Amino acid sequence: MPIGKWLLLETLAGNHEPTLVAEDAHAKQWVEAARLHRSVGPARARLVVDAVRRCAAGGEPDRAVVGDHVVLAEPVQCAFGGVHGVQIWIGPVDAPVRPRRRVAAWDWDAFTELAHHGPGLEELVFARESEQVQVVRTPPDAFGRMVRFDGRVDYFDMATRLDPGGHWQGEVDMLGDDDGVRRFQMVTRARPEQRRVSALMHAIPELGDDAGAVRPDVAMLRAVSQRSGVGVGIILLSSGIIYEWAGDPPPPLDRWAVERPTIDAGDFAVLRAACADAARHPGNSRRLTLRVRFAAGDWIRVDAELVTITTAATGHGLLRVWSAGADGQGDV
Repeated sequence: MPIGKWLLLETLAGNHEPTLVAEDAHAKQWVEAARLHRSVGPARARLVVDAVRRCAAGGEPDRAVVGDHVVLAEPVQCAFGGVHGVQIWIGPVDAPVRPRRRVAAWDWDAFTELAHHGPGLEELVFARESEQVQVVRTPPDAFGRMVRFDGRVDYFDMATRLDPGGHWQGEVDMLGDDDGVRRFQMVTRARPEQRRVSALMHAIPELGDDAGAVRPDVAMLRAVSQRSGVGVGIILLSSGIIYEWAGDPPPPLDRWAVERPTIDAGDFAVLRAACADAARHPGNSRRLTLRVRFAAGDWIRVDAELVTITTAATGHGLLRVWSAGADGQGDV
């Protein structure tokens, strides 16, 4: 651990020891804090571990002076008041402290299928004005802003299984409200005891020289979907969760783009069965009828068509939706 650099240690799951996931802008692959002694020596490793534990337990910044060195710890808080990560700086007492890294936290609840954004996350990731910030968001609110997410298959496999010890980290590019594209290290852990995924978003602008380069197939899908006249959702076949709208649903389904509606329980069971069948036998479209209801609204009858994306191995499909009786024929 070079002196004077910021370290990011994740504390995403209480039953795991903190692990080092970044040194300044450079990702580290889940280095257990207790193993830091190999590179920094036992004394400094103990300083780091003790500072992380104090900061995570108290939820407040921590400063400790040991001999001629100072150890600073800054918590990264989640929406539920806990600490998902700790930033550590260690250096000579009289050395100037560099600005800490920009990091924020989020959680995804598998029961409600809603994300909970921690303090500062929306300002950091979406360049969002304070009056537009919300704590609770639907999956399309976040994944619809991803212009590059090369590890989505592995991430969604982890998030769907929620196995003990499940984790994933990688780089994602996010589109902000200002139309700027920013690169982040996304660090996630499964928390099966809470049916939740907990995560950190760490801004790494130093590594974003090619940020904004959208995969051609993704750009084409979005462009065609937006002209089709129907809603086109990218759906996870293992769970039936729509995590991105490539084309927003038309009225009266337009609220679906920003709100998770209630789907009739029987209809949702049929949708889940269709998703499972599509994963096993890709290539054929499946027509469905769903009844959905938005908050304080009436039931709306929806016609839908489910197709897989390329092959079942991807685990993703497209769900085209339009209100029953409307013309659902489109180009996608």
